[in-house]
Amino acid sequence: MPSVDEWLSHTLRSINDALPKRVEKLTRLLEMEKPYVETVGGGRHYFSKEELQRINHQLPKEVAQTLYLPIVFTKHHEMDESVYLIRARGSEAEAFRILMQIPELPKTKNQHYTYKPLVAEFLNRYPTLAVIGYI
Repeated sequence: MPSVDEWLSHTLRSINDALPKRVEKLTRLLEMEKPYVETVGGGRHYFSKEELQRINHQLPKEVAQTLYLPIVFTKHHEMDESVYLIRARGSEAEAFRILMQIPELPKTKNQHYTYKPLVAEFLNRYPTLAVIGYI
């Protein structure tokens, strides 16, 4: 019988199967006929071409050119229940801030974060452009 720690580790791995192995630039995704990235679990995360085109027009050029998708919101077990970190390789936090019309995003240890209601609203507006993971 597995220990609680082993069970929890296995559960978190399967929850995170939907996370991307590698994020991809918005500009590259727009060039693809059926835009997608591979997931940690071996599947594919497909993007809506319409959503990609819409945000490409909504964002300033310098933000769009350095945006990697999907945006990954991570729930850290040591943080408050409603807090989600925004993983950033490029302009993901700035793109999220602009698209959600937020004046400023809070930071902790040089990493931007946001709150559950805003993550839910973002996923409602752009269902294919973000994923949630747990660490």
